[in-house]
Amino acid sequence: MSVPDQVMKFGHQAMWTQFELSIYGESPEIAESAAYQAFSLVDRIEMQISRFIAISEVAMIARLKPGDVYRVHIETMNLLLEATRICAATNGIFDVTLGPVMDLLRKVDHRWKALDKEELDSALASCGMNRLVLDPDHFMVSVKPDRRNRPTPLELDFGAIGKGYALDLARELLINEFEISNFMMHGGTSTAVFCGSMGDGEPGWTVTVGGNWRERAKLDTLRLSEGAISCSGFEEQGKHVVDPLHGIAAAKYDGAWSYAPSATWADGLSTAFLGMGRKEIEAACEALPGSGALLARDQAVWMDKVRSPVRTCGAFPHC
Repeated sequence: MSVPDQVMKFGHQAMWTQFELSIYGESPEIAESAAYQAFSLVDRIEMQISRFIAISEVAMIARLKPGDVYRVHIETMNLLLEATRICAATNGIFDVTLGPVMDLLRKVDHRWKALDKEELDSALASCGMNRLVLDPDHFMVSVKPDRRNRPTPLELDFGAIGKGYALDLARELLINEFEISNFMMHGGTSTAVFCGSMGDGEPGWTVTVGGNWRERAKLDTLRLSEGAISCSGFEEQGKHVVDPLHGIAAAKYDGAWSYAPSATWADGLSTAFLGMGRKEIEAACEALPGSGALLARDQAVWMDKVRSPVRTCGAFPHC
């Protein structure tokens, strides 16, 4: 079999976005087979964790009453454990139990001022990672009553972490089962994982960060050969990120980029960073070793002469 000297690209629609896998240095036969298996894995994970699929495991968890128990697959349990870890590292800002609040926001096109305060307070009271009861040894999930002692459904929403988790599992498959060492895979361009190089004589794969602030901050293109990067902001969906501690939009920054050893961490952190202060972000990066942040300030252009419109902390790669 011939081994091409160019990058082969494969695309797939899943999780409400476009996944793309780029592979360098493999035969077309191996690359196509690997892409098929990687995308099939993404589809399987979506079937387990999407709250919009009636037979998903997340949908089944939402049907649990306090005291009921439901057995999940190992992938779902590991995702719940990772979500719990990120929640702890961010002091509760990252929370995958915010499904009821997300539903309210979708009804008003993410216009926070249009929300009914009583409805919002009721929805927030039904959320909380502390409602989850996990038995990792037996893959069992149970739920507690909400903060008002109601048996409300626990509506999990993995929109801020699901793509990253699927990318991590796909990366493991590509490396361990197909022994592919040079690839990059992203989910909707917001989160990507990297391995090896793109074959242009330089190490790593190219990735740009900074969005609308890139030129203003004079950022360089990154070259990444490992780890993952993710971005969150409001350009496409408005202020859709929730600060569950205060019941407001998480909008301390106009945009946030995260780097982490895993796409799961990167995906969750970039979302959480939008609602966290500088010291909180630094603490989160320490709690999840190897993580870092690039944060875009909301400032007038003339201020760029006084201070950069972006700042970094933790292990974010040098731009």
